[in-house]
Amino acid sequence: MQEGTVGRSDAEDDRVKATTGTEGADGLSAAARAANVLHYADCDPGIAWSSGNASEALPGVVTPLTWSLFGDPIERAFKATFNDMGVLERERVTADERPETRLMALFYGRAAGNVETFRMLADRTPGNGGNAVEEQIFGRVRPGMEDRPVRSRYPVVAFRMPVAALRLPGRLRSVVEDVEPWWRAAVAGPSPSPSAARALVAEGARRFEEVMRPHTLAAILCQALYDQIRKLAVRAGREGLELDIITGYGEMAETRVVTDLWDVSRERLDLDEFVRRHGFHGPDEGELSSASWRMDRAPLERLLVGYRGMDEDRDPRRVEAGQARRRVEAERELLAALPRAHRGPARAILALGARIIPLRGVGKAAFLRCADAVRFGTRALGADLVERGLLPDVDAAFLLTMDELLAATPPADLAATVAERRAIREEYLRYELPEAWEGVPSPVPVGGREPVDADRTTVSGIAVTSGTVEAVARVVTRPDEEDDFEPGDVLVCRTTDPSWASIMMLASALVIDIGGPISHGAIVARELGVPCVIGTKDGTTVIGDGDLVRVDGAAGTVEVVRRAAAAQEA
Repeated sequence: MQEGTVGRSDAEDDRVKATTGTEGADGLSAAARAANVLHYADCDPGIAWSSGNASEALPGVVTPLTWSLFGDPIERAFKATFNDMGVLERERVTADERPETRLMALFYGRAAGNVETFRMLADRTPGNGGNAVEEQIFGRVRPGMEDRPVRSRYPVVAFRMPVAALRLPGRLRSVVEDVEPWWRAAVAGPSPSPSAARALVAEGARRFEEVMRPHTLAAILCQALYDQIRKLAVRAGREGLELDIITGYGEMAETRVVTDLWDVSRERLDLDEFVRRHGFHGPDEGELSSASWRMDRAPLERLLVGYRGMDEDRDPRRVEAGQARRRVEAERELLAALPRAHRGPARAILALGARIIPLRGVGKAAFLRCADAVRFGTRALGADLVERGLLPDVDAAFLLTMDELLAATPPADLAATVAERRAIREEYLRYELPEAWEGVPSPVPVGGREPVDADRTTVSGIAVTSGTVEAVARVVTRPDEEDDFEPGDVLVCRTTDPSWASIMMLASALVIDIGGPISHGAIVARELGVPCVIGTKDGTTVIGDGDLVRVDGAAGTVEVVRRAAAAQEA
């Protein structure tokens, strides 16, 4: 299989037509359907999938080039990491053709995680399990699910995982330490020549996959350590104390952008320097065709207006220092509540957590820089192809696969290929998918879901950061398009990526539909000390824009106190 290529069957076409009431993308050739790189049409109906965690990295309908960069490289990196830990045999480190054995696949252009594969890997890991990983990565455990430990792998994992964990900080550092200066140099100059742009895209893709392997290990160990700390809190009779322990580490990559933006708002840092440091971020930053802050500063200018109006006690450095004190106190409380014999191992787990958990954002920032370099090179190649009359516009370059983009001699039918793919992608943009399903999902038209009961006034999710806030809710789809958000509002959204960290700083509380306790939104909320409930599933549909809500971060609940319409009538 090339570039994850799969077709859409006649039966699948019929179901789409029946579901949407449309004929799909008119004029598409049979060859275009057969070479559809954005949809895995053939999947075992018993396999459970979730779009939850995957949408943090790849929100919405991706372009073929984005899937080329992320799809198979992430697949290889994940499986190689599990092999490093002894969980997975070397011969299984492949980017499989069949979606049943993959970790991630595309359905109607949207990335989804294979819940069964993640559960299988967790069940092979000592101290972990399918239920823990399903909750922490996908937000909730399906009813009736049980762990199925594969203890035959435990001796191998017991030997190899500690070695991998101890080597991780140095290994990650050696891989990412030169990515930042390389990225700065790569995107700082004028548009490169076609040959230089081709070399830049290829180098960016190589570095992306190189970074992804240790980054994946950091993410896996972070999840495992969170689960171990949670179990310690339960054993000590202090359930929920883990929320105050896995925070306050300081200098987290996820919050460094917030601190620097705060300094810009106080004129301690120049905006140009901010962009030189963080310009690879931006709305939908995982999608290569999107505009990063390096390309468009307008979202930053809007955020700075809100930052300038905030009190000094919201300085991120002060908040992080307070969270650090909170963590130290929580660790002391935990150790004091544990039996004496358990304190030594607990101290070792806490020390390893302090070493590993802050690394989760380091790799992510590095691979996003690699992606932004690919973005820069692709636009240069797109401009050349437009000038040669092979593409209609620069953005069409993102509708190519990596192999097609880097080909020294582009195929003669390039324009026809991108036209067909553009039509397919525009068709997929008219659909929504459920958050979870089995087999191949059934799409529905955007806005075509059954409305939530208007009388429902509560939602619940996973407790992330303790604290209770009552304030006006703002339901935000894209942080760069939100002009009404005021400091102190409650941010209600589907999911977040690093570009959301800045608007999260303005919020008094967070309510997030998709994610778990170690996802991006949860980490930022803890470091900023913002009450947060994540994994609500339908918070954005139950809560209306302008509603007065009460968020209880410790209980994981959100209550609509007064509807916006009622407030206007009063």
